[in-house]
Amino acid sequence: MRLAAALLTLVASSALAQGTPPAQAKPAEAKPSEAKPAEAKPAATKPAEAKPAEGKPGESSSLTVRCMDDCSVRVDGKAGLRKAPNIWEFKDVPSGQRRIEATGGFLNRPLYNGYAEIPGGMQVTAQVDSNKRLTITDRIPLGETKAAKAATGGPSVLTIRCAKNCTVSIDGTRKGANQSQLVAIRDVTPGEHNVEVKFVLGTKVVRSMLNIPADSEVFVTATESGLNITNSKPLGK
Repeated sequence: MRLAAALLTLVASSALAQGTPPAQAKPAEAKPSEAKPAEAKPAATKPAEAKPAEGKPGESSSLTVRCMDDCSVRVDGKAGLRKAPNIWEFKDVPSGQRRIEATGGFLNRPLYNGYAEIPGGMQVTAQVDSNKRLTITDRIPLGETKAAKAATGGPSVLTIRCAKNCTVSIDGTRKGANQSQLVAIRDVTPGEHNVEVKFVLGTKVVRSMLNIPADSEVFVTATESGLNITNSKPLGK
């Protein structure tokens, strides 16, 4: 019996040795996920927008210079058109650095002497203040008109009360009674007007750009410190 069992074992071992070994099970391959993770794309960087150059270099401009007092103004040594005692206008001013000289006031003293950068193709307004500084206050492309601040309509009445006897001018033209403390001016068109008050005793002159509404009665108080609108009401009320 032992011999038979040994023979059976030997035969089985021989068969296994000659046979093809069973295929080894391959580990399951990891399948890539069907939904690929979205690749992080760098945020689109917009090129810096170049700011358009102000004005049109190479083109000439018009320049209006306003002073606090009566003045004379020259641009690059040339005189312009005097629109009012304190307002000068210059046409065909080349763009770029322009030399501006202003004199006036008491004993025709220097008010400003320096340079200003004038953009091309623009209507430029500059203000000379009491500290001998020049500031560009407005730039409008040539051919465009600034929107009127006052509503269209009928003329108004401007009443100016002075702290002492005075003479009043509007846009360079003397109006109303002279040497009076109360000056009433009728038929004032709506819009902006350069109002000037000169006190009789002394050389003090004050002026301001006033925006007059249509069909109104406007009351202004004038002192040596300036002009102030104190009241405004529709005509007839």
